[in-house]
Amino acid sequence: MPRLIALAKLTQPRISGVAGRYRLHTQLKKELSNYPVVWVAGPAGAGKTTLVASYLNARQLPSIWYQVDSGDADLATFFYYMGLAGQTAAKRKRQFLSLLTPEYLSDLPGFAHRFFS
Repeated sequence: MPRLIALAKLTQPRISGVAGRYRLHTQLKKELSNYPVVWVAGPAGAGKTTLVASYLNARQLPSIWYQVDSGDADLATFFYYMGLAGQTAAKRKRQFLSLLTPEYLSDLPGFAHRFFS
């Protein structure tokens, strides 16, 4: 079985020596009990990445880490890397996700639904 190379875009940052964020971890836990996805927003350097990484580490939660950047404006690129992230998270299940190729462009909502289902 071929080994997948860890890409920075798909690798959760390793953190250490982080001050406790008990209030924010409690807030995240509360929001996640009400919603399947939580969006964390703030200015650069506010600690968003550290907050989420420390929360996932503290609770040893399975996750897919995806660093969004300007290259993701191209939907084919987004789905390609999201597929790699899914393969990495699945570990033993090697079900390959479809690539966004021209024949799917006429039904992007349908493609996205099948991709994430």
